[in-house]
Amino acid sequence: MNTTSQARYRSTDHALLISSLNQKLVEQYLTWKKSYTKAAFATYRIWVVRFQEFVSKEPEFIGLADYVAFANSLQGRHEPKGIQFALNIVHNYLRFFAEQGRLRFPLYLARVPKAFTNSHQAITEEEYRKIVAHMKATRKVNLRDLAALMLLHDTGMRIGELLSLDIEDIEEDRSAVIRTEKTVGQRRVYWNPDTEEILQRYIVERVNDGPSDLDALFVNSPNVESGRLHRRMLQRRMKAVLKKCGIERDLSPHSFRHSFIHRLAKLGVPDAIIAQLVGHSTPGTIAHYTKLSRPEFKEFATRQLLASTQFQEP
Repeated sequence: MNTTSQARYRSTDHALLISSLNQKLVEQYLTWKKSYTKAAFATYRIWVVRFQEFVSKEPEFIGLADYVAFANSLQGRHEPKGIQFALNIVHNYLRFFAEQGRLRFPLYLARVPKAFTNSHQAITEEEYRKIVAHMKATRKVNLRDLAALMLLHDTGMRIGELLSLDIEDIEEDRSAVIRTEKTVGQRRVYWNPDTEEILQRYIVERVNDGPSDLDALFVNSPNVESGRLHRRMLQRRMKAVLKKCGIERDLSPHSFRHSFIHRLAKLGVPDAIIAQLVGHSTPGTIAHYTKLSRPEFKEFATRQLLASTQFQEP
């Protein structure tokens, strides 16, 4: 074998070794991640694989410069919100190894840039009633989608938390203990009797017709072998319903979470309690949810002016 061939084989062996190392590290992290957030598993894999293949190093040899270089590589190719999402996942990946003592640089130096975008709009109660009435009036009620949207409305769950639910998580007192997606803690959520009635009808359909080898409450299709319902599918289904209802506002499943928080705020519930109910680590993190909408801001500002001292021309 000549020198060129030997070099080629050594290069190939090295590439295979690096590929095997990258795969091993990614699987270690994803196995842990899947243990408490099933719905996020597929999305997290995409960005963890991209980062690990970018650096191609063991955690002990990953430095701040590697993180910064990866972050810079995303600029101009992704929207700011997408970059923030990706780097949050990478940060979580690095934290997994940092907590094992395998990361040598201070993780707090790996900053995630804050992307400022328009906040999700809160869905109104009138819009919610319109959606439910339309879905119930269809010739064949889609119990899966109806149950999902009603649960989002009643509980304020994140869409990932909803889609991580298993059938056995549903308890007899119209509640469930869910794994909080962002803080890795747990909290109990509750829903009303109307939602329970739809949910129980759906569970009967799901158990009788759905895949028997999958514990997921919400699946892609009830009649065939399928996986857990994907968030994009639910988002598309909701968009279709909004269009049929003649609702033109830019609403999404996350709009129910904003509505839930707004209802609590209007009831005078302290931010510290709201934070616990929605699975936030601190009251400060819900500030962007409880900001007044423009009509509300104008209403309260006007009321303040009317109550204040006014000077009139003689």
